[in-house]
Amino acid sequence: MRILVLGGADNEKIPQALRRDHLLYDHVPQLGDMPRPCPAGLYDAALLLTGQAGKAAVDEMAGQLPALRADGLSMPLLVVAQRLTARDRIAILDAGADDVLAQPYLLGELLARVRALGRRSPVLQPQLLQAGDLSLDRSHCLLRGPDGEIRLSRKELQLLELFLLHAGQVLPRDTLRQKVWGLDSSAAYNAIEVYLSLVRRKLRGIGSRAQIHAERGIGYYLQA
Repeated sequence: MRILVLGGADNEKIPQALRRDHLLYDHVPQLGDMPRPCPAGLYDAALLLTGQAGKAAVDEMAGQLPALRADGLSMPLLVVAQRLTARDRIAILDAGADDVLAQPYLLGELLARVRALGRRSPVLQPQLLQAGDLSLDRSHCLLRGPDGEIRLSRKELQLLELFLLHAGQVLPRDTLRQKVWGLDSSAAYNAIEVYLSLVRRKLRGIGSRAQIHAERGIGYYLQA
């Protein structure tokens, strides 16, 4: 799952919590820097952070959310603000948000709400993904096969998520680069090859018959 985090330039707790939960994200501190139009299908959910409270937050969202939606921000959106009344939350939802969370809150609740929004995406991502003799436990970064299990790094996990969700389907290299390294990543295509080699080695290590093949000039696919 990849999240688009908007605003909150000084808030480091939320990005740290996303990393601990193995959620990839792109952080755009200023809304004016958001790519326009927002690439379709790249993000599973968006998180909009505002330092405003009460009526000021409602007025801010009333001006921002319709413009963001018009710029292609079509994924489910969670707004995080301060000290909101029930009437404030209703106004923000009516302005275009899918969910609202008011401070103070637990980071665990924020992450649970983000995961819930991600489940609304066109491609559902359950905690356990399976294809052929492979089973991927997303919550513990574990890949299981006929000969045991092995722990994955974050990028290995993201690559295998994509391949298991789209088993047999050719995934273009640009899709892999954007989904795993991010929209603005300068990662070279040889970095993809390096991580694919690591993944193939781990597939062999757990005795899986699954193979990742290259489709010349297009991308890669998983034969499970």
